[in-house]
Amino acid sequence: MYTTNFSTEEYLNVIPEPLKYFYSPSYKHALTDNIVPEDEAYSIKYLLNYFPYLREKDVRKIFNRYNKNVVKASDALAKIPRHFKTPRKQIIINEECENIQLLQELAFVKHKKEIKTGIKMMDEFYRLARAEAEKYNLLETCQCCFFEGLLPEECYFCKKNCPFCKECVAKGAEHMIGNGELNFPCLTNCNSEFDISVLRMVLDKKVFEPLFNKIQIKELKEANIDGLETCPFCDFSLILNNEDKIFKCQNIECMEESCRECRHKSHVPFRCNEIEYDEDVRKRTYIENKMTEALVRTCWKCKKSFFKDSGCNKMTCPCGAKMCYICGATAIGYEHFGEISQNKCPLYTQNLNEFHAERIRNSARIAKDELGVNENPQLLKIDPTEGLDEYLQTL
Repeated sequence: MYTTNFSTEEYLNVIPEPLKYFYSPSYKHALTDNIVPEDEAYSIKYLLNYFPYLREKDVRKIFNRYNKNVVKASDALAKIPRHFKTPRKQIIINEECENIQLLQELAFVKHKKEIKTGIKMMDEFYRLARAEAEKYNLLETCQCCFFEGLLPEECYFCKKNCPFCKECVAKGAEHMIGNGELNFPCLTNCNSEFDISVLRMVLDKKVFEPLFNKIQIKELKEANIDGLETCPFCDFSLILNNEDKIFKCQNIECMEESCRECRHKSHVPFRCNEIEYDEDVRKRTYIENKMTEALVRTCWKCKKSFFKDSGCNKMTCPCGAKMCYICGATAIGYEHFGEISQNKCPLYTQNLNEFHAERIRNSARIAKDELGVNENPQLLKIDPTEGLDEYLQTL
């Protein structure tokens, strides 16, 4: 559309007011930010071909003077007298430009006269159409904003023919889309709705296409088609055979492969019950952390962690703080220790490994109770205490 087979009508459908658009003080041209070198080179070659009677250095100078804005640069170049009697040899441009905004600007540069003529013709046609509509009392009133001067061709109707202007239908539809709705009732509450063809005419393409896909998916689901599956990461749907275990999304913006059974990312070759997800990991690591805390002590003064593998239970940190290894009491002396029958902690633990093992078991049991895992073992996919007793017996 922009490089070959140019159509003024199609161009004005995309950019209805190009003069206001490209010359607006707030307009950010295609090469304003994040300039791709290939786009800049494409622009230079295009301008050199479009102004073959001007010196290359002048074309480049003007291009840079106007901050690589091809529209304003071309206006300035058009005012420069010719330097050459014969045109410069045309540069063959083999590269394809994918910058749509840049192509729109270059098309405006090349077809400005045609575009201006097209705008004048459309304005004249509109003037005549309005005069005729006024003469025969054909003007309509928007039933939302109550603008009274709508031409019949400017009206958009619900299924009961309530007339509205384009702006009101578009705003109403965008509001419903923002609320996640897929039905678009009439703005007059006449119990009718807008047809999808009306929405296609009033909504921007970027807004309409995702909406249309969602409507199609909804209709497919309501049709109860056997084997219809929807991607868990987007709305793309496919009809699959029963033997297909993996859903391969064909949405170019997604392309995820997911498990049809658990609806998570594909985990081949593992089974669903062998894969942990966020909540599973949280539960497992909570139990593991509690088991670790059963072994590790933290100094009450300097917060340094330590682990005892021998010696008495009166612990002295390098910082000088003292604490009991058994009960965690702080700032203690030897008077804290004695016979268990006297409700005192033993100064020495006869079987330190068994003491550690029992603390680990108790911490794991308490953590599981807190998570409800003891009553419902299925809540934990991977149990960190599995095989714990066998391991502790080897210590």
